[in-house]
Amino acid sequence: MEPSIQPPAPALWADTPSSEAREEQPAPSPDEAVRQQALRSRIFWFLAGAAVNYLFIATPFKYLRTHTGLSLSIISACSVGISSTFFFGWNYFINFRSDSRRRDALARYVVAVVFLWLLSSAMLSALKHFDFHFAFTLGRRFPIDLDIVATQFFIAGFKFLVYHRWVFPLSK
Repeated sequence: MEPSIQPPAPALWADTPSSEAREEQPAPSPDEAVRQQALRSRIFWFLAGAAVNYLFIATPFKYLRTHTGLSLSIISACSVGISSTFFFGWNYFINFRSDSRRRDALARYVVAVVFLWLLSSAMLSALKHFDFHFAFTLGRRFPIDLDIVATQFFIAGFKFLVYHRWVFPLSK
């Protein structure tokens, strides 16, 4: 009897465990499953918030630039102000995430919102003043203004630190 020679497994499946090995792996613990779900949820809401924030800035900016003779600085301040006002209300009244009382965090929150609104408005004004016409289109109908995206990108890390370390600190 000749020994049978089996061909090597295709490279696509070479690193995947067999069905027997998959059955032997333990299921994630309930705590791990809850953490994974919480992480997915936070990523989803982060991306949803980013999209809404973009729309709250881009839509009024485009409207004001098209229909008024206002300066870029005023248009930027109004556009970022609409977004800041909406998210102030949302984060303070609906999504308040801190162990401190709302009343105790209100002054810090208002100072942070006004400071970050000024910083965002100034940065958007500067990027629009030196408009390089950087944009891309999603599909055929949705142009994405990269000056607005860049403004939010550059300020995001600083905003995260201000809000999580100073405005809404978690107890230790």
